[in-house]
Amino acid sequence: MDANGRDRMIDASSDSKTLRPRFGRVLVVLAGVVVIAVLVSLAITGIGPLVRFGPLALLGAYVVWLLFWSPAVTIAPSGVIVRNLLREHEVTWPAIERIDTKYALQLYTTAGTVTAWSAPAPGRHATFRVAQPELGGLPESTYAAERSVRPGDIPTSESGLAALYVRRFWEQLRDAGHLDSGVIEGTGVRTHLLRRETIVLVVLIAVAVLAAALLP
Repeated sequence: MDANGRDRMIDASSDSKTLRPRFGRVLVVLAGVVVIAVLVSLAITGIGPLVRFGPLALLGAYVVWLLFWSPAVTIAPSGVIVRNLLREHEVTWPAIERIDTKYALQLYTTAGTVTAWSAPAPGRHATFRVAQPELGGLPESTYAAERSVRPGDIPTSESGLAALYVRRFWEQLRDAGHLDSGVIEGTGVRTHLLRRETIVLVVLIAVAVLAAALLP
């Protein structure tokens, strides 16, 4: 896919796309390498240090994964799924009233605002580092006055790429007449706790605290 997301763009009829922070992948890999090195070092030192401090190392790696890999934005025929730290928001297309990228990708809906942690906006000076051709061919709802593009909508940024997919998908549905009825089931937004991730976090914290406190 190119910087504008024009190649391999999803189609509103059937495709879906999941976006995660690109730099987060690097952090997760680095954290995994560090944890493996720490566990090997502890194992060489002895079983006691491994049992006492191993859970803490695993907890650290899991927290890095929760912060930098687990969060994601999924664009699908049914709507947009925003996965944050320990919560997931499912937003239907008719419920979306406005899309903003001032601080991060934000979906303004009939039930409130949903912010995507995985799609932060760049600095306000980011537009000066972008070539003009990269700002053409974007969805119409991207442009502000005089066809200007805000920093958060630059397609090479995390927020801009996510907004590009959401806006293009939404415009395809609108142009096909699928949003004409304006009917929204319930609030159009369903939020639920990520139970598995929460349970794993609580267990790792408990094991790490007990191991550090009770073992000599």
